[in-house]
Amino acid sequence: MININIFLTFVFSGLLMIFLFFKPLKLKEQHFVDVPQLELKNFTMYEFTPFGLQTYMLGSSGTKYDDRFIVKDIDYTDKSPKYIANMQAQKGIYKNDIVTLEGNVIYSRDNGFQFSTQKLVYNKKTSQAVSNVGYTANIGKNVVKGSYIKYNNNLNRVYSKDIDAIYQLQEGK
Repeated sequence: MININIFLTFVFSGLLMIFLFFKPLKLKEQHFVDVPQLELKNFTMYEFTPFGLQTYMLGSSGTKYDDRFIVKDIDYTDKSPKYIANMQAQKGIYKNDIVTLEGNVIYSRDNGFQFSTQKLVYNKKTSQAVSNVGYTANIGKNVVKGSYIKYNNNLNRVYSKDIDAIYQLQEGK
């Protein structure tokens, strides 16, 4: 009996010593949350409603994630029954009915209003385009520059800050 107890004590002590000298590794788990679901070259997306074609988005490449699209060389058009607005940029992110455009952004409306900026956020629900990084607008021969612009498509109204304008007046006959 004594020999078994000494043997078990020796084995237990040996295991305890091995455990003390060789601790298990702590492995860091990685969770991949933001994995693309689909990647396309020459990306085109059409959005239809019961009233017909509502929006379409083109790009040289498009990546779909769980909650958004990222489009390179984006060309986005909103075809509302009241107006048609087109936006182009080097990069665009479409998420929750908000289009964020970056890099050489050009915004143009079917009524001739156009402006360019480096960053623009367009909210489809409110039909507002906002840029706070400076812009240059062209209305015919008139040129307007400012530090901030908010354009409401539904009301056809422009709100701006720090305006510098060159306005061509028509001579009366």
